[in-house]
Amino acid sequence: MKMQVVAAAALMLGMSVLPAMAAEYPSAKQSEIAHSAKYVGGDACKKCHGDIHGKLQTSWHSLKASQGPAQGKQYQKNIYEWVRRDWDKLDTYMILDQKDKTTNYVMTRKVKPEEVGYVIGQVRKQRYLAYYDGAPTEAWLQSTKDGGISWTIDKSQTVQFAGNKDRAGWKFLALEMKPKDGQMNKNYYGEYRSWQERCIGCHTTGFDNKAWDAAKADFKAGKRKDLKDIFVADLRISCEMCHGPGGVHVEDPGKENIIQPTRITDSEARQMICTQCHTRPDKNNHSPQAQDLRGYRIGDKYSDFASYTRPAWGKGNRQVSIDGKGRRDHQMDMDVKLSATIKGEHSVHASMACFDCHDAHNIGNNKENLRLKKSKVETCAACHKGKAEAVLKVLDGQKGWEKSAYPNWSTEFGRAANNQHIFNFDEQGRSSGLKPSQYHWALKKDGDAKKEADWQAIWPWEKAACEKKEMKVFIGAKPWEM
Repeated sequence: MKMQVVAAAALMLGMSVLPAMAAEYPSAKQSEIAHSAKYVGGDACKKCHGDIHGKLQTSWHSLKASQGPAQGKQYQKNIYEWVRRDWDKLDTYMILDQKDKTTNYVMTRKVKPEEVGYVIGQVRKQRYLAYYDGAPTEAWLQSTKDGGISWTIDKSQTVQFAGNKDRAGWKFLALEMKPKDGQMNKNYYGEYRSWQERCIGCHTTGFDNKAWDAAKADFKAGKRKDLKDIFVADLRISCEMCHGPGGVHVEDPGKENIIQPTRITDSEARQMICTQCHTRPDKNNHSPQAQDLRGYRIGDKYSDFASYTRPAWGKGNRQVSIDGKGRRDHQMDMDVKLSATIKGEHSVHASMACFDCHDAHNIGNNKENLRLKKSKVETCAACHKGKAEAVLKVLDGQKGWEKSAYPNWSTEFGRAANNQHIFNFDEQGRSSGLKPSQYHWALKKDGDAKKEADWQAIWPWEKAACEKKEMKVFIGAKPWEM
């Protein structure tokens, strides 16, 4: 989608509108800088952009990761106060590695608060990271019976964990804590990979995945003493995450060597400013253990870095309802992209990016409008006028649908109000995704078109890529019955 669609969306949202025939943005020079310049960290922006920088530092975007007590006593406060108070009563065990798909190894020794090097999250929940060197150690087994939703540590017997240098790095504890006194995720947590190999790319700015891969190889070869370095330009989600690396811009400030996301003319690239992190990949194409788009820079294609979590048309799974609505955190992008199929490729919602409605610099600071630039009603009324309050109900992807739960995922039940981003009603006024006639499928190479198992559920926007691979694509409910 090009400039005309973006301009139309801007007009309806009350934004400043660019000329319909404006040149494509960013320019070739800006794109080249975005792909080659060095990340310098958000503090380099303070001198010229102090007001915006100040808001960003106290926004929710800057609270995704922070230092822990292992980096200095002054960082103790980054752990929730009640968790510090109750630390000795909690199961502060480090998750070491995976034994099999339903079983992890967990260190029997409790992690002390002063060993916590990084704290992930502040607003809704927290997880804690302590360093593990890959050495053998005594362990307990942590198991799941519901596909990783809940985890139980068996403390009745110990096993000897042989160690694994592939898992060395900043490792998660089994805890997932909430800010309110005494509240925690009683299902516990089961991520066995290190923060660096799994999800650091979206909690920080400028993560150098190549430097991490090289350091890990050196560590395993005995050429490096540890893997405590995290190879980031900024521990916060800072300016460069959305505007591109600032190495050239800080040396010679000018509009021609930095990117303004709101001016990007290609809808996919525009949306990717936010959805590079507000997504849920199925796998990373370059780092199989990762679940982020590490290495992504503005203008890159999602498909060059990762594949989306898979839909399950008509059946549903933990990630996606039967009609395509997201069910877990980070899946806003798939919700938004479905608008092109539901409402049409050139519809307003299909061309919008998160920052058209959300206040990226100030999110969480304005107590009246925590996430949005204006109130919910005002935001929707820009397009929907007097119907805004009724339209807002569509944000609740759970309302009206039978609740989904393990192992029965076969419902249209989606996320709750603050997170659902499919802006579509069904006949009963419920949030609704694709109709069966809009399901997309691709036949596996050399697959039998009469066998259900040989048809892969794909997202509508993956159709062209599958056809390029000479895979047969079908749009409809059950291609194996045709």
